[in-house]
Amino acid sequence: MKKLSEQLGQPIVVENKPGAGAALAYAELVRSKPDGYTLTTGSGITSLLNLLNSKLPFDAATDLVQVAPLSSVPIVLIAGNKVPAQTVAELILYLKQNPGMSYGTPGPATPHHLAGVLLASLAGLQLTHIGYRGTAPAVQDVIGGHLPLAIVGLSTAIQFARSGQLKVLGIGSARRSELAPEIPTLAEGGVKGYDASYWYDVCVAKGVSKGVVRRLHAEVTQAVQDPEVRATLTAAGLEPMAVTQDQYQRMLQAERAKWEPIIRANNIQMGS
Repeated sequence: MKKLSEQLGQPIVVENKPGAGAALAYAELVRSKPDGYTLTTGSGITSLLNLLNSKLPFDAATDLVQVAPLSSVPIVLIAGNKVPAQTVAELILYLKQNPGMSYGTPGPATPHHLAGVLLASLAGLQLTHIGYRGTAPAVQDVIGGHLPLAIVGLSTAIQFARSGQLKVLGIGSARRSELAPEIPTLAEGGVKGYDASYWYDVCVAKGVSKGVVRRLHAEVTQAVQDPEVRATLTAAGLEPMAVTQDQYQRMLQAERAKWEPIIRANNIQMGS
């Protein structure tokens, strides 16, 4: 935000509004004056929020405008050392012979949960989801042998994998991560067509003029390409993203088309 503030010539005050999958922050954004001076950051699945939480006081698909992506968040499938598989292919074979294995995520209706449902669907597996309150307890249960599998962020898992406390079997994105290029994708491991990446982006309220949205997109895109900003993001386990407005809208449409039927078919809801 520091770089963006410098570019815009405006101070940016950050106010944290956690809770309900960032819904509290978005609700405040919807109530704000649509002049482009109030922004939020959240995940790229923002437009799916009403499918994941039917009690929201706004329609995320129409009341919010997703301006520009900031960074992608690599997610990985990890396994405890007691799990008799060293690769995704070996794991799939084992799971088909031993259905019903549990996997943990940072919580229900998170991108990680959606990633697990997609994995089960594409690979023809029976998996049991366990939603934790955050990444750390899920990872600790994998390390401790209380949980066989988990889908979590790469930045958290990689340090424990490199010290031999758990195994990272595959990464969820369509291509290998520049942060850990040695980890194969789940698609490479045999789950054809698998892509469950997600990202953070900047949003404004409906009603902000197209000119202001274009200006914000240009400024955000320029900021994430700054070498210092890129270094900060990669150090945090994030991959900087920079795409045109048209490219971003196509990405958002593709994500909604992919996830909406999965959410509906599996009745995935926050808190469930």
